[in-house]
Amino acid sequence: MEYANNGNLQTYLENNFEKLNWNDKKQLAYQIADGLNYLHNEDVLHRDLHSKNIVIHDRNAKITDFGISKIEYNSSMHIGPFGKTAYMEPQILADQNFEYIKASDIYSFGILMWEISSGQSPFENKFNNNQDLIIAITCYETREISIADTPDDYEKLYKKCWKQEPEQRPIIKEVLKRFSKMGFGKNIGDDESTKENNSDPDSNIGDSIQLNTFENLSISNF
Repeated sequence: MEYANNGNLQTYLENNFEKLNWNDKKQLAYQIADGLNYLHNEDVLHRDLHSKNIVIHDRNAKITDFGISKIEYNSSMHIGPFGKTAYMEPQILADQNFEYIKASDIYSFGILMWEISSGQSPFENKFNNNQDLIIAITCYETREISIADTPDDYEKLYKKCWKQEPEQRPIIKEVLKRFSKMGFGKNIGDDESTKENNSDPDSNIGDSIQLNTFENLSISNF
């Protein structure tokens, strides 16, 4: 049985954000992208990416909770939207019958990149109710405001990932290429996954949480 000794990403950021430099933040985002690359190579859609479904174990980020994951060719076989509103693409918020695709995961990843850059949950306490948030995202293309010291390459990448239209978002291979230009991972072929030793500041978070993993998928670096 696996355990995450640093809790989920949301908790990790709450407790460690002041210790993180931009290299550390980019590293966390890269690790998540590397895991998502593994899933998409297998034509698996996560469909519920958010900071409570990313866990930190021995200073490594791992994607977990595959309870609503689907093989891509079965992605239309669902009823209603999945996931947390702030991380969901506009199309799914507007139409519960919209077919979930890989670009849907990419949108969620863009929101996660912003969260890592800010240490804050997206749209926290900014809307009176969930419906107002849905209208803002779908009708007005509302996104979170960039943090002042965000590196240009990182900011451009997450803004591309959360583009309104799915076809405007990069595929995961392109995301990893962008990270390789930032100094993380390497340029990869169509059928390869990246592997890298990870660095992150020490954390004294004592509580561990049990991982709920997708059986037979090894998508972390630990």
